[in-house]
Amino acid sequence: MIRLRSKERRCNTSPPLTRSQTNPLERIPLDMKEEILMKLKSKCISKFISISKSWSSIVRSKRFTNLYLNQSLARPRILILLTNCGDEEMQLFHSFPQEDPSSDHQTVSCPPMNHNNFFEFSPPVRGLLCCLNNNNKVMIGNPTTCQFITLPRVQTVRKGISYFFGYDPVNGEYKVLCMTASRNGTASDVVSQEHQVFTLGARRKKWRKIECKHPHYASPRTQGLCSNGVVYYIAWIQLVMSLISFDVRTEKFSVIELPNGGNVHYLSHYSEKIAAGTMLVTGTLDFWVLEDASKQHWSKVSIVIPSWIESYGRFEFFTLRGRLGTGELVLAPVFVTDPFFILCYDLKESKTRKIQIEGIGTHLTHLHVYLDHVESPMFLEL
Repeated sequence: MIRLRSKERRCNTSPPLTRSQTNPLERIPLDMKEEILMKLKSKCISKFISISKSWSSIVRSKRFTNLYLNQSLARPRILILLTNCGDEEMQLFHSFPQEDPSSDHQTVSCPPMNHNNFFEFSPPVRGLLCCLNNNNKVMIGNPTTCQFITLPRVQTVRKGISYFFGYDPVNGEYKVLCMTASRNGTASDVVSQEHQVFTLGARRKKWRKIECKHPHYASPRTQGLCSNGVVYYIAWIQLVMSLISFDVRTEKFSVIELPNGGNVHYLSHYSEKIAAGTMLVTGTLDFWVLEDASKQHWSKVSIVIPSWIESYGRFEFFTLRGRLGTGELVLAPVFVTDPFFILCYDLKESKTRKIQIEGIGTHLTHLHVYLDHVESPMFLEL
């Protein structure tokens, strides 16, 4: 009888409980887990990767990233990228809501990504940005989480590299366009002779060569803008400055004639369109909006800000950075000022309001201001 009871007791022993049975977080339904994550700041979401495989799979999934990005797109932010190029290069990402710049300021400080290297950054695209250092290392970064990954080295013997970052909304793909050219010669006789594309997340993690039927040359410091699946950038075609468009999905190039005889200094977003502008120096600014790329139709806008010299000084340089949902134009200084501020200009009322940004010192030497930045929880991996 004693042996039978012992055997019976061993047979009735329950298997050990799994983690999903003991951890209350694991018993939460999937839709509720997504709802919890949607309410968090995107910089905090990455911490859930280390909780368990189930939470990690949600955070890393394309479905959740798109859900969160759709929510972020409804509340765009202004992103200020600052670089301290002292003994140790430091990247500072400062963002705040476009509609209410006085609230919800967020700052992410990144340690040096590579000592003794200066990085050139592209404008953010759906929460991500691309950067290139002086050793031709290309990286993709998420300024919200301060996570950066390094792409495979571009296979080329040339040293002059231009790069542009875009997003294909049809296939949901991020792509980097890279062009190489010899550093010898002038803009009139130098053209980009190698054109390569890298698709983030593709199975084949390598650069692909593509064809360009429009020989042109883009300076390595040229910044491109991505709008509706097309990357725009200014380049030389012999001695003529032109606007080049690159369709991210089809990987085809087109040439658009620039307004004002090509005498423009930079590109900026203008709601869903692209604008080409001159520098604002003494309170006057001309810029042109690309109304129809296929017809190469531009419309001109001119503004005059009253009492400019008395209010902002004779030698302050500003550029147009875009337009808010309110219709106001955002003008940002080219150099770091103390105190730092941006201007919002009302086209209808011809009035300007000044927005001062706290916590930005003069020790930060390089400055970029971008509109329509969205927070992304995207976890980067090749």
